[in-house]
Amino acid sequence: MSWSQRTLTWPPSAASIETAAGTVLATLPAAQQQALGPLNSAAGAVSFKPHALSAEAAGLLQLRDQLNQLLVSGQRLTVTPYDHDVGRQEQSGHYLAPSNAAKRLADKLQDGTDPHRPQGQLQVLGLLVTAATLGEFANALESLTRVLPIPELCTCARRAKAELQHDQTRMQTPSTALTPKWVPGRHNAAPLRPAAAALGAQLAQLESLAADAQTPVAKLTALAAKRADWLSQQQQALLDLKAGLNGSLYTLQASGNPGTVATSLTGGLPSYERAYTAAVLLASDQPLTFFKELLP
Repeated sequence: MSWSQRTLTWPPSAASIETAAGTVLATLPAAQQQALGPLNSAAGAVSFKPHALSAEAAGLLQLRDQLNQLLVSGQRLTVTPYDHDVGRQEQSGHYLAPSNAAKRLADKLQDGTDPHRPQGQLQVLGLLVTAATLGEFANALESLTRVLPIPELCTCARRAKAELQHDQTRMQTPSTALTPKWVPGRHNAAPLRPAAAALGAQLAQLESLAADAQTPVAKLTALAAKRADWLSQQQQALLDLKAGLNGSLYTLQASGNPGTVATSLTGGLPSYERAYTAAVLLASDQPLTFFKELLP
């Protein structure tokens, strides 16, 4: 076996799929037009009864408005030991005391140079994760970010975990693999990816046409089973979400103008002994109902 020069060509395996699918798909427009004729003729003579639960469901449509009210806009501010000019960096690691974290939050609430600083009457929720050791801090952040994946907290969690692993393994000398490195992944780069997308779309039409062999009753039965399965999956997703709500952290609920909120940030803080701290402020001119109920 040896290297040899070749010319790019359309793969016969892809061409065979395209040709086989095209034998049916080419006749699809005419067949569909022919099928629509009797359907349009019968449309005026057919009546349908609404679902038995349609009226009851219509009476609950305002629940969508209630859900939308939980979705609010505002500003988010996060401080961590790894932020420049916030945490204290030493040879042994990065540190941030609770009082220093709260002070930076308060200062940023009144930072007139920040164009995104919240103003007016605010609803504010503060979250504060603090620990005496790096291991406790990394574990607390990992637990919290599973429930509240705030991007800055996720970054802090990754850095804390990496710093912890570095402290545990820095005395080890790992073996070095030869370069270059193997890169795992699927071999689906262009032109295979766009070819698979185009051919897959054609095959989807064939699958749809094949499903027409079912009677309308069979289709509706399958659709009802699919709906029941989907509802079961959503119910299980909610149960899993509720089961993951564990752990504890310091929280603060406040309202008022930025100066009033800034003053309230200094009360009830843990001691300096907890040298690892990350804090978040969620601010909005709308009620933060969901998050305040999540952390009552």
